[in-house]
Amino acid sequence: MMNIVTIGGGTGSFTVLSGLKKLDNVDLKALVTMADDGGSAGVLMDELGVLPTGDVRQCLVALSEHTQVVRELMNYRFTEGGLKGHSFGNIFLAALAKMTGDFSKGIEIAGEVLKVNGLVIPITRDKARLAVKLIDNSVIVGQANIYINGLRNLAVKKIFYKEKVKLYVDAKEAIKKADYIILGPGNYYCSVVPNLIVNGFKEALKQSKAKIIMPINLTNKLNQTTFWKASDYVKNTEKFLKYKIDFIVINNKSPSKEQIKKYKLEEGDGVLVEDDLGNDSRVVRAPLISNVIYKVNAGDTIAIHRAFIRHDSDKLAKCIKKIISK
Repeated sequence: MMNIVTIGGGTGSFTVLSGLKKLDNVDLKALVTMADDGGSAGVLMDELGVLPTGDVRQCLVALSEHTQVVRELMNYRFTEGGLKGHSFGNIFLAALAKMTGDFSKGIEIAGEVLKVNGLVIPITRDKARLAVKLIDNSVIVGQANIYINGLRNLAVKKIFYKEKVKLYVDAKEAIKKADYIILGPGNYYCSVVPNLIVNGFKEALKQSKAKIIMPINLTNKLNQTTFWKASDYVKNTEKFLKYKIDFIVINNKSPSKEQIKKYKLEEGDGVLVEDDLGNDSRVVRAPLISNVIYKVNAGDTIAIHRAFIRHDSDKLAKCIKKIISK
């Protein structure tokens, strides 16, 4: 049995887990960022005092072996009334957290209900208010503010938590026992890096023999990673990890004309990530882009900020399978 740990959050983790759960002889553990403080999850945090549910929900749905209607129910968003903007799954997880008095126990019960193939583990159980300090010394506090408002295309001087945030013991054990760790894909500063800066993460990585696989994002986030190339993602991640990435997975197929037209990529210079890694022996290239045109959910209050050009989960899983098979 191969132990695979994914690290990230949001749509990126959903995509990679949806494909990996179909592989044989694989034990999956999804480590999920707790920095999310926007949208439905942010409201529930403020009103109920629970940890953020949104990224956890997406990972549970991705790993669920239940019926399609149950998976759709977990992602259903209300479009009117007092619950407008909330997803059923977020409310469900918040209720379990309040009922049990333990966010992790709530996730465990949700996993049983959803017949999850694997485990979903919060990277921390501490309150995690993310902040970035830019090169002009201005500070942006809150993952939602970073995600929606961007960094004004200024370089990040420091990314940190406002409080002490330590690695959850179950996450630590998962990292130590992993054969492979998959970083991303996903919003770099809001879904990937927040996991890497949790106190104890790098120490746990030192105790692990896991090989690190990094699927490079298909597109850059405007006003955050605009004009970044594949090497920028690798270089910056290795700086956080203090480790070399073992395998770099890069898509080598362009978006369709329909995707380019719909999302007007031709007007957004620096949006598509350029592959500049040449003959780097760690690189694995494959056509990984999804041909699906994703629709905006009317109840999703931050939908317009989400990436709609995504990896194909099955193609990405097939590529990762080739790596671990060797």
